Amino acid sequence: MKILPIASGSTGNSMLLDLDGRRLLIDLGVSASILKQALTENGYGFDAIDAVLITHTHSDHVKGLAVCMKRIAAPIFMSGSSRDRLMMERAKPLLYSARTEILPGLWVTAIPTSHDCPGSVGFKIETEDVCVGYLTDLGCIPESTMDLLYGAGCIVIESNHDEEMLRYGSYPAYLKRRILSDQGHLSNVSQENNRPELALDSAVKATAGMDVSISVLPVYGGRIMEID
Repeated sequence: MKILPIASGSTGNSMLLDLDGRRLLIDLGVSASILKQALTENGYGFDAIDAVLITHTHSDHVKGLAVCMKRIAAPIFMSGSSRDRLMMERAKPLLYSARTEILPGLWVTAIPTSHDCPGSVGFKIETEDVCVGYLTDLGCIPESTMDLLYGAGCIVIESNHDEEMLRYGSYPAYLKRRILSDQGHLSNVSQENNRPELALDSAVKATAGMDVSISVLPVYGGRIMEID
């Protein structure tokens, strides 16, 4: 399995998963030019994408969607609520918590997430050999979410802010309250309210005693990561 982190953070989100030659693009919160550059630098093109998944409709996850999808012929999947909000007839709705075969031999389960955006979901993505969890914009992780992720050998999760940096940072009070709420973001990588070493330290502490390997993905300009 290969992961290409294209962008992550409050200014834009997008990632490519290459699962045994089946390429999924998750979210399009970047411009077509940024996407093209990231794909080209890592040996891909628009025509290499087999399917597109959208987690939710906040602009940092979909602002490049309309333009990019003019160049991408692949099918696009999202929750029914997101499809309605975006008024995108081309999109195919995914049922919550239902395992759906979106490509031959590749199944996706849309996992409802605790975020202040109707229809927000994460994904469990499976082939016969690989199982990946993908969750962003989480205010909290209920046990029901963890149950749906059972069996995942790799989990990509957003860790958005360090609480101390957020509390004493420049964001207005209403935005701080939103981010800190159970419908906001998990604490501890936004450019302004976090640092990679803090995110890594928090993840290491949270998984103490577990047999896991942890990596912090770059905000922009990532390279292909091979995951065994």
